[in-house]
Amino acid sequence: MTVRPAESDDREQIRAIARDSLQSSYSLSPDQIEMILEEEFDDTALTDLLDDSDTTVLVVEETVDDTETVRGFITVEIGTEATIRWLHVDPTARGGGIATALLERVREQYADKPIAACILDEAVEGGEFLEGFGLKQGDHDHLLVGGEEFAVTMFTEGQSTETPTEPTVTVPESVTVDGVDLSIDRDDSVPGSEAPFFTVYSADGEEEVYGYFCSQCGSTDVSIDGLDRLECGDCGNTHLADEWDDAYL
Repeated sequence: MTVRPAESDDREQIRAIARDSLQSSYSLSPDQIEMILEEEFDDTALTDLLDDSDTTVLVVEETVDDTETVRGFITVEIGTEATIRWLHVDPTARGGGIATALLERVREQYADKPIAACILDEAVEGGEFLEGFGLKQGDHDHLLVGGEEFAVTMFTEGQSTETPTEPTVTVPESVTVDGVDLSIDRDDSVPGSEAPFFTVYSADGEEEVYGYFCSQCGSTDVSIDGLDRLECGDCGNTHLADEWDDAYL
């Protein structure tokens, strides 16, 4: 998985992902979806977006059938805040952490700015994904697209959102469980409600994932369910499911 700035040649794939995501994750009519696609994602609109110095567009690229393929994208307006305007993931690629990777890159790239987002009320469960990153639901507003108003909900970072993104305990290179040494990838983490979880592998150099290390308390007693939700059995630190990598405005 590679996160990189979007390029002009990505426009067709971006538009296709937006279409599929809107159709699978929004309570919108076909006419409303086509209107949004025409207003926001036709060639002219995407060209203007990529040329806008106040907007950042990032994509996630993965190898699919030996071809580098865009699997998700995010657009962010840069001002006093870094405001997420669109976040879409290919429905066939959900659950792989693509939206998480995009949001983490935005946080890294704009560490000096608070993160904000506004999502269409028709987006299914999108707010829960944002809340998993410490964003709080705020005001309600309306967005005008093609002469039609859509209700949106604002999400912003509170004053305390910096703390949960940092480990509370030292993250070691390895941990011993039942007498077996396991390696911890300190560069591979997912956000938690209190502190990040880090991937634990069976042994150095192996790709088999053993589980997760909770950097809130230092435990490896972390359960994972079929929706990729994580929960530490010792301190209750949690990570929301990546199934909510759908689409946000």
